[in-house]
Amino acid sequence: MIKTRIPPLSLCLTLLLTSCSAWAPSGQEGPEAADVIELTFWDENPGESRTPYYEELFRRFEAAHPGIRVNYVGVPVSFNKQQYDVAIAANTMPDLAAVNAEWIADFAAKDALLPLDDYYAAWPGREEIPQPFIDYNRGLVPDEKLYQLPNTLYFDVLWYRADWFREAGVGAPESWDGFFERVRQLNRPELGQYGYSLRGGAGSITQLTSMLYAYSGQSAYFREDGTCTINDPRHLEFLKRYIGLYGQYTKNSDILNGYKEMVSAFDSGTAALISHNFGSYHDHMASLGGDRVGAALLPRAKDGSRVMVTVANGYSIFRSAKHPDAAWNLLQFLMSEESQTYWNAHVGQIPTNRRSLESGAFREPALIREALAALEDPKTVRLHMPYDLPNYAKAVKQQIEPNFQKVLTGELAPELFLDDWAALMERTYAQYHHEE
Repeated sequence: MIKTRIPPLSLCLTLLLTSCSAWAPSGQEGPEAADVIELTFWDENPGESRTPYYEELFRRFEAAHPGIRVNYVGVPVSFNKQQYDVAIAANTMPDLAAVNAEWIADFAAKDALLPLDDYYAAWPGREEIPQPFIDYNRGLVPDEKLYQLPNTLYFDVLWYRADWFREAGVGAPESWDGFFERVRQLNRPELGQYGYSLRGGAGSITQLTSMLYAYSGQSAYFREDGTCTINDPRHLEFLKRYIGLYGQYTKNSDILNGYKEMVSAFDSGTAALISHNFGSYHDHMASLGGDRVGAALLPRAKDGSRVMVTVANGYSIFRSAKHPDAAWNLLQFLMSEESQTYWNAHVGQIPTNRRSLESGAFREPALIREALAALEDPKTVRLHMPYDLPNYAKAVKQQIEPNFQKVLTGELAPELFLDDWAALMERTYAQYHHEE
């Protein structure tokens, strides 16, 4: 396996090169090299908490498939979507990649992804993947083809400093009033410790959306008439309370936080609480240890309802892949029980493989047990996010995220922010369904 992590400028330049030697491993010359198929795999979120486990999985795969070599490329999360877009525009896509669910509709609309339906239909392992995951992915695109197989499921939780909570004599927040109260109780700026670390930069809308709908109990992103519920009065109520934390119970620099900065604030001891998904589990355990970290599901709404935004990310093969059969061999290996168990257990997320999920690795941790119980509860609502709108990711990145920063600085009123957000989604929804 060849490991590559290319910085932004270099990656852009590399993507625009057409020479196949850009990916050629050193020391592979002569006729023997021609017998080795080389696959390039992109990881959209590399780092110490993920990359080593991909490296191990690819070593296992290469040992079982000596005629295939995997070139791992880590694309930093802060600009991953942009780099994928550049590759698609330049027709320099990798063979396969980790692809976020919210990108599928956009990439499919650009005809960049290879439909996996025929491979999937002939795959014996398909019975191990619950059908709702497949149906959901097919529902993200107008042609209802399968462009991604999900290998991991996660959703946002509240991570809190259990040791600080014990010292203060308080428990994990069980209500939204309790959440805001804990942030205030654990705020000690004179000691460099703040009650909360807020995600104000890249990816901010991911956390904000989860919290808005958990707070309100609103069960649908769009009403039947196509109007968007994001400007629900209960969302405005929450948003006003939430932005009120900024600058007093958070650091001023939180306006620039991506997920890594937010996680770092928590792990370095400058924040008592953050809202983030299971994916930061490894970071917290490595930095703080299990006795100093606690996690709780986002609180229920005032009416007792639980609304969760769940995300199932996975793998796609790009249409330009020179060896799609070999790429499928790698993809099905990554989707196997053994691979999913190894991957998800180490990164702290939930597998989509049925047999993997039933193993002891995902029934022992208290948070995972609680999370699975919530997912299996028939009263829990899993919010359907508008990932089927091809322009959703672009709208979030280019308009909604910058506007949220304006709300934090006071340049934009919360009411206008939510109204503009709703109007943007409604236009996107109307355009999509008109074209459909």
